Amino acid sequence: MKDIQEVFDEIQKLKKEKRDISREYKYLLDNDGNYQKITEEAKKLRDQKKKIEEVNKSPRLDELSDEIKALNEMASDIAISQLMSGQSIHIKDEYEIEYEPVYKVSFKKIK
Repeated sequence: MKDIQEVFDEIQKLKKEKRDISREYKYLLDNDGNYQKITEEAKKLRDQKKKIEEVNKSPRLDELSDEIKALNEMASDIAISQLMSGQSIHIKDEYEIEYEPVYKVSFKKIK
């Protein structure tokens, strides 16, 4: 098995390669006149679409999204508390389908 530092170094190397290729790709698109014209047309259509959606949108949608987000955070907090106290976590929906928690570890740069 690889060392975590080796894996991290490989990730960093691949990210750098991806950035370089993306930069080159963006440069090519920026210098393509046909692409620029189509992009402008698409932007106008997106703006028109957005206006139509805003006129017909129910204000309850935003309220529901906020409530769901808050309840998801609460569920995460409860799950972590139960995990830290040694309890197992069991959740079932209305169709008796079981769910298990998924934990994620990520790294951020230390300043």
